[in-house]
Amino acid sequence: MSAVERTARPFPPQSPGKSSAAEPRETAINEFQDQAHIAQVASRLERLEHLALASAQQPRPPWREAPPPRPDYADSHFDPAAGAALLRTRRNNPGINPWLFVMATALNTMVAAVLAVIITLGVVRQDRPEAQARENPIAAAAYTGPPSGHAGDAAMGTQPLSLRPIGSPSQPLRLEARRPSRLPLQIQPEHAALEPFIAVLNGAPAGTALSGATRIGADTWFLPPGSASNLEITLPEWSSTPFEVAIELRRTNGQVAGQTKAWLAVPPPGGAQATGTAGDQGAAKDLLAQGHRLIERGEIVAARSVYQRAAEMGNGDAALALGSTYDPNRLWSLGALGMVGSKERAKHWYARADELGHGEAKGRLRLLGN
Repeated sequence: MSAVERTARPFPPQSPGKSSAAEPRETAINEFQDQAHIAQVASRLERLEHLALASAQQPRPPWREAPPPRPDYADSHFDPAAGAALLRTRRNNPGINPWLFVMATALNTMVAAVLAVIITLGVVRQDRPEAQARENPIAAAAYTGPPSGHAGDAAMGTQPLSLRPIGSPSQPLRLEARRPSRLPLQIQPEHAALEPFIAVLNGAPAGTALSGATRIGADTWFLPPGSASNLEITLPEWSSTPFEVAIELRRTNGQVAGQTKAWLAVPPPGGAQATGTAGDQGAAKDLLAQGHRLIERGEIVAARSVYQRAAEMGNGDAALALGSTYDPNRLWSLGALGMVGSKERAKHWYARADELGHGEAKGRLRLLGN
């Protein structure tokens, strides 16, 4: 039983039969008990005080350490001169704008790309003649230089040549379409024709062939030694106006040796007889059917050749169909997307179909106009 319970416990009732002599003894007992209770409470308080002191002296765990005190900037001394100098430094040396950096990088990249393209084109142009000579090692090896006994032999490989023009605008060189014809290339001095050359024909129609030379480009050929005076040219199609072709001869080191012009005329094929033998008419019908099949497959160029053969046999349907392959108003219906028509050739073959008695030819000519 605790001291508080004993203190709070009521005194036992006294029986009426007891005497008053027992009261002093009970009072002394109660006082003793009160003193014992007070001593016990004091002992407990002292123990709690010891525990509190011991807990305060023990070190805290690392995770419970108090954060270091923040510096009080209000107590620090501010130097106005140093602050003004810092501001001036920041204003005089501003930071780089990120967008400015990106634009500068892009500009550098573009300049580097342009320089790379220019350098590459220069290298390719410089190496092209050497590569062309390497592609024809036999022809290049066959040339041993100009024949001896001529004045200026040592400098002949660097002197310009003289090339005479071929034909004239009023009197062009007449050729036939798809038939090889001699190209009279006249070089002065004559012994210079024994050199190997690179010939460039600017203005010749697409599909032009040069016999006795090796094609190395769309309009460029390599001429072996001694072949310049024995060339044959083949033009793929006719034209009512002459072709003006610029001819340029280059040496294998790329140096231009000479230049001239050639005027070439390839007139349209002459009219054929309106009628033919039964065998010719049968062959013309077969060719017409073959041309129709080529048109269905989208082979317009091949169909033109077949139609022309049938038209030359006197077939009016073939002449009309051939004119349709050149008619700018009808090429789209043939599925020839991207091809360029020729009103001149369309009129020629429509007129030929009219001569052969085709009923639609006059209407086609009216639609083409002048």
